[in-house]
Amino acid sequence: MRSVVILILLLISFTGIAGASYMDFFKDDKITKEELADAVINYMLGKSDLRLDEIRDASYVYVYWEGKPKSIVDSANRTVTIYKPIKRIVALTSDAAEALVILGAKDKIVGVSKYTNEAERQFPELSKLPSVGSCFDPDVEAIVGLNPDIVIAYVKWPDPSKLEEKLELIGVDTKVVRLDFYKGSSMKEEIEKLGYLLDKEQNASKYISWFDKYENLVNSSIPEKKVKVYTCSKPLRAFGEGTGLYDLSVIAGGDNVLKGREGYFDVDPEQVILWAPDVILRWSYAGGYETDDISGMKDEYDEIVNLPGFENIPAVKNHKVYVISADLATAPSFPVALVTVAKWLYPDRYSDIDPKEIFQEYVDNFLHIDYNVSEHGCFVYPAWPK
Repeated sequence: MRSVVILILLLISFTGIAGASYMDFFKDDKITKEELADAVINYMLGKSDLRLDEIRDASYVYVYWEGKPKSIVDSANRTVTIYKPIKRIVALTSDAAEALVILGAKDKIVGVSKYTNEAERQFPELSKLPSVGSCFDPDVEAIVGLNPDIVIAYVKWPDPSKLEEKLELIGVDTKVVRLDFYKGSSMKEEIEKLGYLLDKEQNASKYISWFDKYENLVNSSIPEKKVKVYTCSKPLRAFGEGTGLYDLSVIAGGDNVLKGREGYFDVDPEQVILWAPDVILRWSYAGGYETDDISGMKDEYDEIVNLPGFENIPAVKNHKVYVISADLATAPSFPVALVTVAKWLYPDRYSDIDPKEIFQEYVDNFLHIDYNVSEHGCFVYPAWPK
């Protein structure tokens, strides 16, 4: 904390109350110069119930936040208010962990999901941190034991009964912030909000500018006549509106045949045949950063093209079936996936663009890991668009 500010505060006359808690600073929604001066001097005189770290937090808020708490509306449409600088974070999703790396805040992460523990290539340091279970079924006791200031979770998962309600029952002062970081339609806004909470606005702006560059490229290349796209995980497990893969297909310029149908749901093969999509885009867990074995994604591709009746679908007849890794398609690496899918849809409009080069740019400039995307990982099948 700035020594000059503290010196000035010490010179201010005071009539403070010795017995106080940190939240007393915000009785009037703002830390004032007088309140902070009282707290500092009472602490020096041994008359304060506040700890030194609480004094430091209040000083930081006074100097850098103009004495006011920070608030955002998260992606679950809940107002989350932070009263002190965030120092300890549990990232309950790998997407949140990736966002925190982008923002230059990985040093604040104290606990991660079991999926992040398994991602040693992508998260060489974070994968060694304590596990707090999964994003669907968190270990609340493990979370509490790490004493985080905030926990970042998906909007839909886990159910509040498995997280917020348990934390409230235990009575810990930990905020749950629900941000997805897997949908292109909300990615920039979520990065901006988390960057604001963490005082990482500059890093957030750098990422958003990079995102805008490629989003604008795609927007300017979408033709008037769009190709029809069907998005799925398994061949008959559709990804409709509100899912990350649906967002990706639409932002890339596709006319998704699932328009008007929300979420994840099963469909009949006859319905897919009737839709007659020009492109089928399948989302996959089989590839990613952690494997160089493409056989899993190949099997998923074969499952679609060999399904009885699908041989007459335009996407299958014209070899326009593509499998894309979740690590690429529904994560903060979204702009790479966006250009990749856009080039699959409209190859003639991106003849001078190499999505793999954009991916390496992302790995180098935002993930900061020693990883060559031309030599490692399985992110698309049958191949990167050329």
